[in-house]
Amino acid sequence: MKSRNNQHSWSFLSKIFALLVVVIIVSGGYTFYNAKGFSYLSNDPEACNNCHIMNEVYANYMSDPHSLKIDGKQKATCSDCHLPHGFVSKWIAKAQSGIGHGYAFTFKLDDLPVNLSANEKSKKIVQQNCINCHGDYAGNVVNPTIHEGNNTQSLQCVSCHENVGHRRGF
Repeated sequence: MKSRNNQHSWSFLSKIFALLVVVIIVSGGYTFYNAKGFSYLSNDPEACNNCHIMNEVYANYMSDPHSLKIDGKQKATCSDCHLPHGFVSKWIAKAQSGIGHGYAFTFKLDDLPVNLSANEKSKKIVQQNCINCHGDYAGNVVNPTIHEGNNTQSLQCVSCHENVGHRRGF
């Protein structure tokens, strides 16, 4: 049989825990709302410009032919170039990137780069997406079958087209 003091202390701890959970949920919701969190679930390039360090990249993209709209839709969005095209792999990559960016912008403010640059994984995704869209007429220059695994004998698209999409960060 429990004593009255033991029940009282558990009741008090339960209330503190419940209050802490509510504070975390409310502050997380507030942050998600102010950070335009739902926009990251879209393919809209404006979502990539939510972060101020992307202003120049976004302006470059908007002046690039890939941003031209056909029937109200861009030829290519940021997601079309920077994320895998498979449904599951796209959302995994998007989640990994979002968690990484969220962590950096929350806890590493002193270490943030002035401009983002592509890591090796991102470079491989961009190369594959270039081939997916332009392989039919660029196949003679960039042989995608040679660029499998660690073999880097094939030419990278951005070797010649470094300013396509945006002018920095690759």
